[in-house]
Amino acid sequence: MDATRRDVRRRDRSLMRRSTSELRHRALLAFFLAALAMFVFAGGVHVGRTEAFPFGIVQSAYRTVLGLHEAYKFPSPYRHDARRVDLLPEQVSTRRIAFHDRDRLADRIIFPGGLGRFSELCPGHPGCIAVEYADQGQPVRAYPYRPHELEQAMIVDLPFEIPLAQDIWKRTYVFGLDTYPNGDLLVVFHHHVAYPMGAGIARIGIDGRPVWYRRDYSHHEAHIASDEIAWVSSARIDDGLLRVDYDAPRQKLGFELRCNRPYVDTIQAIGPDGERLVEISLFETLAASPFRFLLRHSPFPCDPIHANSVHVLGPDASGPYGIRPGDLVVSMRHLNAFVVLDQDDYDVKTLVRGTFHAQHSVKHFGGSRFLVFDNHGVQAGQDGPSRVLLIDLADGSEETIVPRPSMPDVLQQQYSDIQGSVSISPDRQRLIVNYHISSKAFEIEIATGKVLTEFTSVHDLTSLRHVAPGASVVRYNISPGIRYVLDS
Repeated sequence: MDATRRDVRRRDRSLMRRSTSELRHRALLAFFLAALAMFVFAGGVHVGRTEAFPFGIVQSAYRTVLGLHEAYKFPSPYRHDARRVDLLPEQVSTRRIAFHDRDRLADRIIFPGGLGRFSELCPGHPGCIAVEYADQGQPVRAYPYRPHELEQAMIVDLPFEIPLAQDIWKRTYVFGLDTYPNGDLLVVFHHHVAYPMGAGIARIGIDGRPVWYRRDYSHHEAHIASDEIAWVSSARIDDGLLRVDYDAPRQKLGFELRCNRPYVDTIQAIGPDGERLVEISLFETLAASPFRFLLRHSPFPCDPIHANSVHVLGPDASGPYGIRPGDLVVSMRHLNAFVVLDQDDYDVKTLVRGTFHAQHSVKHFGGSRFLVFDNHGVQAGQDGPSRVLLIDLADGSEETIVPRPSMPDVLQQQYSDIQGSVSISPDRQRLIVNYHISSKAFEIEIATGKVLTEFTSVHDLTSLRHVAPGASVVRYNISPGIRYVLDS
């Protein structure tokens, strides 16, 4: 009996020792794992703040995952920026232009095209890169889209980050357009999945064949000046921190924008043969100006400026700050501002802010006046409407040109949270205002506020069903839109 009790006590003590030992080992393992987790967390915070190794590798992997998700979610650009509409394919050509207060176009206008667009006007091609309309709204010139011939005409080829083996041309679309005096097109391309966003700039002959193509980082709108030099916003991808240094009394100060591989805006001047004549760093130009502190408060340190239009001031430019013909006006979306740059040394003559937010398509309108497409509501927490403002630097005034209370309800409701543009008629009596979300544009008589013409970006995709399964007729978002061939 006593022996049995002793055996039981020995077993209990042995079990207790084993249990205690196991608990101790588990506790040590738990403490080790907790310490490891804390070490990994602290290391992650350090890497994130200092962007040390392996921040770049992780970020590139993350960007690739996002790109693959984008490719899966939007297997074609037709699902990215287009919506199906209840139209028959044969009705498409009659729905693009509708006259309201007249029965013909006073000036030639041009629609941007691209893959799958205007397929009925460019048979044998995957669409038209652009189509010109005149008179009673009939097409008078179609530029066939020959995307793969751009490769043969390429004179600059910069690297892009593209997830796996994406066909870049299936995701490339026309963004900016302007016309040379001989009828050639200047075309700025964007794409959906590559980094950076700009897919280059090209000169396209009237037969649709590329004269030259620069696969660089040009983006948004471009403007051909009277000397046939094209001005376009572009970019470079920086590998380090963006730093702004400046002198103060008895000391040197500065600040940094912390971001790995930031998107740094530039402006390029491109000659008629595609050669780059000038490149201006907008970041460095602004950092050297009295307005440098706006950079510190940009909500997007990886893309602090986001220039989205460059326009050359016309021959009647005048006003304060010494502005004169040939100066450049540049829209800076992320700073809610635009600047006027001197044509000789590209220094900032003045920086303009107002009630506008995330603006696009800033253009000189004569004298000291400028037109601004205001993406009103993006940062103001409102739903719009988007406005076209006339801003006079001489007295600092802002006037809403579109919409005015007397204008039709359809203009009171138009809103673009991104993009949008304005084209000025050669006589400066009318505007074409493009709205991205509704896929519509309206020609408006400035003096009376009348809507003269309504444009809709609608296309038949029947021939491209392998790219856009189930889609027949779609309405595209307009980027940046329809314009006068001879824009003022």
